[in-house]
Amino acid sequence: MGQSSGLDAWFLHEKLVCNLFADDQLANLAQRMPDKSHPLYETFRMDVLEKSVTDYLSNSEIPSLAIEQQRGTLRAGQLVWLEQAISFKGAGASWTAVRTGKDTAARAGFTARLDTNNDVRVKGDYSASRLTCSSAPGQLSGTNRQFLLGYVTGVEATEIGLRPLVRARRWDPMRSNEAGWLGGNSTRVWPSMIDQFSHVDFRGRPSRSELELLKGVPQEAVRQAFAEILGEPDVPQASGSEQLVLWIQNRLSIEGSPLRAAVAFKWPAKFSPMTTADLRENVNQVDMLSEAATDLIVMQHCHAITAPVVNLLKAYAGDPRNFRKYMTIDGYDTLKILRSSNFQV
Repeated sequence: MGQSSGLDAWFLHEKLVCNLFADDQLANLAQRMPDKSHPLYETFRMDVLEKSVTDYLSNSEIPSLAIEQQRGTLRAGQLVWLEQAISFKGAGASWTAVRTGKDTAARAGFTARLDTNNDVRVKGDYSASRLTCSSAPGQLSGTNRQFLLGYVTGVEATEIGLRPLVRARRWDPMRSNEAGWLGGNSTRVWPSMIDQFSHVDFRGRPSRSELELLKGVPQEAVRQAFAEILGEPDVPQASGSEQLVLWIQNRLSIEGSPLRAAVAFKWPAKFSPMTTADLRENVNQVDMLSEAATDLIVMQHCHAITAPVVNLLKAYAGDPRNFRKYMTIDGYDTLKILRSSNFQV
């Protein structure tokens, strides 16, 4: 099991959540519940539920909605998780209606364009009676990044319906300071953070005409160059998609801390920015990166890397069962790294 995160839940459907647990888990949950006479009963009760959901996510194979949609395997009835910017509407008014008794069945809604595919919208609604605290309406208003666990209610070409079980912020296990929300980019690593690239000046940006120089460089030559720069002596001559991957065992580090890393080298026939469509052509390679016993998954490309690709890689790295860091190295950074390391380009 990899590192797991904690949850601060703003919405939690207790019945649907309890339906996820086996009998022994439910018995354990009941034993951990505080006495109703305790002045902090509600607070402690929610803490027990949040930890139970966290444990369940850490030990269960719950797929990412974004990754399933990318693969074309998303289906109605599937339990999935999603973490990205989501637009919320009506939580405040619905919460007030429930609390005052004006409308105990008041509902609020949410919608989001997938950050891995802007052509697809995710939407759903929920009962305000299941909000967890008075600050929840404020957290579920406007547009902000949230973690959502829910059942897929429908899948169409441009729209996905979702029934939420939990909506929360995740705590990042990789961040030690008090502001440890996973909503930030603490899981993302930038090339300038790598100790072995400390000699590279990442300021500025090569011109497009300079980038064109990478057109004539074989991807295997780039893989061999990176292996030499990172001090990885074992570069096997693999076949199939494995020939595009470099496995690095504790020779790459950040601030002196070694990391196991897997680097995928994407060098499509067409010299252009990488899109999620490029990944669709060889999704097994990305799966191989995510399933490997690594601390860092890396995507390298000869050109620019579009935001949906970065967000998809973030989804792979954000698996609740096994958090990892992730990094992208686009063609511009590749050029800087090769030139600064005395490789002729």
